[in-house]
Amino acid sequence: MRALLVLFSLISIARAELDIKPLEAWIARQKDLKSLEADFVQERKLPSLKKPISTPGRLRMERPGKLLWELGQPVKTMAVSDGSTMTLVDVAKKRGKRIDADSSEARQFTMLSNQAFQDLAGFQDAFELVESRVTEGIYQLTVRPKDKQMRKHVSWMFLDIDMKSQELRALDLEMEDKSRIRTVFSKAKINPKIDPAVFTPDLSGYRML
Repeated sequence: MRALLVLFSLISIARAELDIKPLEAWIARQKDLKSLEADFVQERKLPSLKKPISTPGRLRMERPGKLLWELGQPVKTMAVSDGSTMTLVDVAKKRGKRIDADSSEARQFTMLSNQAFQDLAGFQDAFELVESRVTEGIYQLTVRPKDKQMRKHVSWMFLDIDMKSQELRALDLEMEDKSRIRTVFSKAKINPKIDPAVFTPDLSGYRML
């Protein structure tokens, strides 16, 4: 019993020492973010593979809820949302699948454009804050989705935030199957003007599932 109390005490101390000031500063900047363009490199680690798979891509986002996530150069797959419906597209095989933009499967793509990243209260409602540390000016935060349906797809999330520029440098997702998807962002443009047509691509000739 005493050992259990000591364990609870250590957990409480660890949680109390979690530094959320860099998180507050970063989220405060999100209030002015209306749109975003960025290049990225996505690294996917699978339990069955010895080496991770790295693929370049491009992100375009407009709040609330609009997003175009293109993977590959030339584009091989994409996830696109008009704010109400998310479409997952296999460009090479010319087929796509529409899902509800509010579904847990869609939210792993659109989470950066939703309310949880616009204020601290919303963030804490959506995620359990687990651990934080600072390494060479990068604030690294480990969180866990509170929504049970979301956790069926994303078990853990790791954010790397540049404390000087207040920019998200990397987003790392650990999936339910223990695979990990790390996305490292670069060449970010804040509040660019984005053609609305990019969020409703022409899928004529595609087989929709």
